[in-house]
Amino acid sequence: MATRLTQALVARAREQHAPGTQLYDEEVSGLRVVVGKTGCSYKFVGRINDGTDRYVSIALGRTTDLSLRSARERSTELRLALRRGTDPRTPKVSVPTVAEALERYLAGRPDLSPATHKWYREKITGPLKSVARLPADRIDREAVRTLHERLTRRCGPYGANGAMRLLKLVLNDVARTHDLPPNPVSRGVRMNRETPRDWAVPPEEMPLLWRRLDAMEDRVRRGAWLVMLLTGLRSHDARSMRWEHLDADGLLAVPNPKGGEAKAFRLPLPRLLRQELEEVRELTRPLESPFVFPSPSAKSGHIEQQRRIASFPYAPHGMRHTYRTMALEAGVDLQMAMVLMNHRPAGVTWNYVTRANLLGPMRDASERVAGLIASYRGK
Repeated sequence: MATRLTQALVARAREQHAPGTQLYDEEVSGLRVVVGKTGCSYKFVGRINDGTDRYVSIALGRTTDLSLRSARERSTELRLALRRGTDPRTPKVSVPTVAEALERYLAGRPDLSPATHKWYREKITGPLKSVARLPADRIDREAVRTLHERLTRRCGPYGANGAMRLLKLVLNDVARTHDLPPNPVSRGVRMNRETPRDWAVPPEEMPLLWRRLDAMEDRVRRGAWLVMLLTGLRSHDARSMRWEHLDADGLLAVPNPKGGEAKAFRLPLPRLLRQELEEVRELTRPLESPFVFPSPSAKSGHIEQQRRIASFPYAPHGMRHTYRTMALEAGVDLQMAMVLMNHRPAGVTWNYVTRANLLGPMRDASERVAGLIASYRGK
């Protein structure tokens, strides 16, 4: 039976009632005063509205430390929480902000390269700055749709799409450990249409490319361009090559490609390229550098950049596009071309392939591609 509790009645409860007695509050359902041997305390009991019909019992504090009014206010809050299906005994886990979530994701992905970490962080401090400090559960469809439209005008279609893909990745990662609504990027953003970059040098322009290469005064930098053209290596992998990673059989180890150490691979260099690199070795021998393409003035110790110039107006990544196109023209099948370029073929079958056993076929394919590219040199 409920009692019309007052502060005075609560104060006299231990004197008037035996230990173990519970006085139910008439005003707030679920609140009660429990009489003990040495004192009294407030307790709240209620049922969680989550379909389980579970009861929870929560101690609020001793009556000497907590007023009746405060106990009623706290009990009212608990009743509302139970009505929403929340168990107040479960510690509330705060949802990380977008910026915090990215750092947590990167901490769990040591396999990603430093360049990838840097690129992700630049997106958070740049295009995604307006949502970086928002908790992940407060990002809604309207916000991301508006942000994508604004970024499209400011950064272009590719930049806006890249920022949205990172935001989508981060929110999906948070959803592994927190209850979030459906990903607002998936539901609210219509990605801009992207046209694949046509960077491959066409066959009719290959003789001119060779003439420009052979006329290049900086023979060390020319060597780096040749590596990219004749192997399809990315610019950083070519510029940071070390002599110790190239064995006597012309097998190059690439220890930290895009994707980090987990994607390290070995690549057989074609004979033509190995001959060209011997010229570079002789030119750079006085520098006693461990790098194939050293630069004494660079902090890294190797050539820092390869970029378009008036006398050689090609993008570094254009060499990679050209290599892949030439590989198919040379009759190398698509999957072998992907292996040479360290792309992972789709499907489960690739998990059964031991890449080390492919070095022979890789060497043959590498020579075929280099032979086709070299065939344009004298035209």
